[in-house]
Amino acid sequence: MRKAALFVVTLLLFYNCNSVTEIKELSSDGTSSVEITKGVTMYYSDMGNSRMRLVSPEVHRFEDNSNMILECPIGMELTFFDTLENIESVLMANYGKLYTKDQYMVVKEDVVFYNENKDTLFTDLLNIYFQKDSIYTDRPVRVSSENGVISGNELVANSNFTFYRLLNIKDSHINYEESKIID
Repeated sequence: MRKAALFVVTLLLFYNCNSVTEIKELSSDGTSSVEITKGVTMYYSDMGNSRMRLVSPEVHRFEDNSNMILECPIGMELTFFDTLENIESVLMANYGKLYTKDQYMVVKEDVVFYNENKDTLFTDLLNIYFQKDSIYTDRPVRVSSENGVISGNELVANSNFTFYRLLNIKDSHINYEESKIID
């Protein structure tokens, strides 16, 4: 009896929601996934050279006012390449959302961003503006490098984290070697 009831409910759901338009009408914010893809690796290129690689276990693609939105709800890794396609930096987060028309991405939840200089950024939220070549956060930030650790409440950097500036510094632990004077 339960199996029959479950089967009827399932059939009603599939019968009543058979188009993307109808599914959008049922969603609370008016947008719904047009496509869900699992095990994704995407390359973004400029003039035939790979500039970024996005890897995610699951990507949801949405359409909203002619703006394609890609959402990585269960994690993502974004690798940035230089002009010779060497790795410049790697960004990892538990959540990411890319607005393709605006060339804007927000990443949050356990964000880790490291570069070829072995600088590593830790925060909970980053706003990335690809067209302006900048990232920004006004959330607590910790940057670890070979020289030590600096914490602040704001960060401005270029989009691939090869240059950055910490603002509102609240703590720092810098390692340094004393110079030895030789007579």
